[in-house]
Amino acid sequence: MIKTIFPINVLVKDYDLPEDVTNELAIAMPAIFQSIMLEHDIDADEASSNEFPVFTDKNLKEFPALLKLREIFTDGFFELANSFEDNTLTRELISELTKFNIGKLPIMKKGDYQRLHGHVNAVAFAIFYLTDVNNKRDGGELILKDPSFNTNYGFKPPEDYAVETKKNRLVVVPGYIWHEVTQYTGDDDRITIVMNLCLDNLDL
Repeated sequence: MIKTIFPINVLVKDYDLPEDVTNELAIAMPAIFQSIMLEHDIDADEASSNEFPVFTDKNLKEFPALLKLREIFTDGFFELANSFEDNTLTRELISELTKFNIGKLPIMKKGDYQRLHGHVNAVAFAIFYLTDVNNKRDGGELILKDPSFNTNYGFKPPEDYAVETKKNRLVVVPGYIWHEVTQYTGDDDRITIVMNLCLDNLDL
């Protein structure tokens, strides 16, 4: 008897947000990105590749829509965690973890890409898209890799799963899943926000 073991669950969820919330978030992310570059005296590449506070009191006051975004991340992390049979993460714990405000703002410009990588220190990572992208025409597509992508040929399922870049789409993935983003060739910035769920943020 053939048994399928060690399943991988990934959350892909689209939100129907009010237009004013979406517009505010689209303004907030580049503004926070610019303030991070100025405050830390770094360029866009360094600002995109490192984690910085996002849901700070200052940012929440200036952009109240960030409260909704933090709620979306909290709910998404819990929904994925709860899809596993032996989950022990409560929504309350995840809510506390997301208050630690650390995230990435990988704003992709024409020619940018993300090489194959994983989030080894995270239990899970989440991506929220703030712009639509025609991935077939402009690239910038998230590609998730089966963890066995580097094993012997013939004894594994298809190794790629592509996620379309769609405005107001949340993607939550276990942290050990390797992934990449294909080269983006569009003229308008591809704006996302990425958050890691790290248990070492709390004294457990």
